[in-house]
Amino acid sequence: MNNRIEEYIRETPARLQDIRRGAESLFAPVKGEHFDRIIVAGSGTSYHSAAQMENAMRRASGLDVHAVYPFAVTREMLGDGSRTLFVGVSQGGGSLSTLKALKIAQNAGCTLATMCGTQNAVIDTLADHVLTVAVGEEEAGAKTKGYYGTKLNLLLLAQAIGRARGALDEAALADAAKRLQETIDRFDGVTEAAEAWVRKNSARLATTKDLRFVGPASLYGDTLEVALKTLETLRVPVSAYEFNEFIHGIYNAITEDSFVILLDDGTEPRMQTMAAVLREWTEDVVVIGTGEAAHTDLHLGDIPRDEFETFLFPIAGQMISALVPWAKGYDPTAPKDPTFHDRLASKER
Repeated sequence: MNNRIEEYIRETPARLQDIRRGAESLFAPVKGEHFDRIIVAGSGTSYHSAAQMENAMRRASGLDVHAVYPFAVTREMLGDGSRTLFVGVSQGGGSLSTLKALKIAQNAGCTLATMCGTQNAVIDTLADHVLTVAVGEEEAGAKTKGYYGTKLNLLLLAQAIGRARGALDEAALADAAKRLQETIDRFDGVTEAAEAWVRKNSARLATTKDLRFVGPASLYGDTLEVALKTLETLRVPVSAYEFNEFIHGIYNAITEDSFVILLDDGTEPRMQTMAAVLREWTEDVVVIGTGEAAHTDLHLGDIPRDEFETFLFPIAGQMISALVPWAKGYDPTAPKDPTFHDRLASKER
């Protein structure tokens, strides 16, 4: 069994170190330019990366930062783009919707940057700054290391801009670098814990036909991403909600056939109450949490509650994507229809 998704997950810490080492030279040409805002556009995993890092990028850069889907980008929305850095993100580099958004941003006068997981990507042809995400090729359709790599690339870009603008000093940068390294050092341990839990519960997960993820606002991008990965690979309906959105009606759809996974970093005090209520309707309620959570079914360790927790929380969901499809009898790295994007004309290769 050649489980490439699991291989890519385990390869991630090394790739994050590569990104760290190359950040200074990668962002040198762009960090000194004068911007008032950063807009990051991407679909799927790329959008989730931007949505998860949006607030951390604001704090690091001192700028207005927004994550958007490419379809939401209009000339009217951009206004005068002369002081806007518009970042188009595409894991494979061939997203035609992101390419279209970049062209709109170009016409608005924005400075264009691209972040792709491959060199010489299609969308790079429009870029003023090519900021390649140094994760290496991912042959699996469901991208994992690209998600972490893009998040780190975005954060380090914001830090570089913040330092150039005076929003971050050397002490703050050194502290962030120390905490990032500590997070990377925790990655393997969290991966082992996640793998053990997923293998133990693989049969339960393989039979579910209704999977829901609920997370706090602090992990919203991660909640969206693990739902996308499991939907891609388990090939059953999967949905994701921020905690407060879930309680506005979504709970009505939970039945005895539902499998609900709650991501608990301790920021939402009602998460344990939610678990207790949902267990009245279904036996399959799982809490994935840290040392700050009162009760967890899968404990990830004493993870600090900061901008780097996002590099650990998605691992369990990704391990579900890597391992459970084999229990269902198929290889998750192979798309259901290899010709899908060609038939839909959604990507350029």
